[in-house]
Amino acid sequence: MIGTVTEGYGADYFALASHGYSTSHIDALCHIFHEGKMYNGYSAETVTAHGAGKLGIHHLRSGVITRGFLVDVPKLRGVEAMEPGEPIFPEELEAAETAAEVKVQRGDALLVRTGRWRWRESHGPWSPPDGMAGLDASCLAWLHEREVAALGSDGISDVWPSRIDNVPMPIHTVAIVAMGLHLLDNLDLDELSLACAAAARPVFLLMVAPLVLTRGTASPVNPIAVL
Repeated sequence: MIGTVTEGYGADYFALASHGYSTSHIDALCHIFHEGKMYNGYSAETVTAHGAGKLGIHHLRSGVITRGFLVDVPKLRGVEAMEPGEPIFPEELEAAETAAEVKVQRGDALLVRTGRWRWRESHGPWSPPDGMAGLDASCLAWLHEREVAALGSDGISDVWPSRIDNVPMPIHTVAIVAMGLHLLDNLDLDELSLACAAAARPVFLLMVAPLVLTRGTASPVNPIAVL
C-alpha cells in the first residue's frame, strides 16, 4: 500500500510476473524462440534487456474480439477433472465438435478446459511443473487445419511432461513460433463450463483486452465470455 488513512487516501502498487503458472495472461509472439528465431523469422536477439524490439504485446492494444469455442475435456470423459500429466488428443477435439454439432472455424479462439481448478479443490495444491494436463503435440496439425486464431487453457495448453524428448513445450513452440498463435494460459474456465452446459452450446463471444505494455512479452488479462 502506498496510500492509507495515514496519507488521507487509498492507493496501492502491484507488480506482476505475467508468465508462469498462476497469472491468467496472453502470450505475445516474442515469448518463445526456436533455433534463434521468432515468428515470421525475426531474430531472438531483438528481445533484449530493453524489451521486445519485435512482436511485443502492445500490438494487441486494440484487443481481441472473436468467437470462442470451449472444449470441456472432463465433460467429454465423464470425470470431474483430468489428472496432472494427462494428454488430450485430436480425437477429443473432434468429439467436442461432433457433440456440439459445431465445427471450429478459421479465426476462432479455442479454449480447452482440463478441470485444473476442480482438481486442486479436490486434491489440494501441487507444483504445476510436476505435471499438468494439456494438449498432446499430435493436436498441432489439427489446430493448423482449423486455422484457429488463439488458443487458451486452464493450464498452459501443453501437457507436462510433453512426452517428447528434448522438447518441453511443443504446443507453445510450434503454435507461437511457426503458426503465430497467441496463447492464453492459466484461465479459470469452470464458470464458463457451467454457462455453456446451461446454454447447451460451447460457442460464445470472447473479449480479451491486454494492457498496453510496450515491448512486453505478455500481459495479464481477465477475458470475458458472453453467451
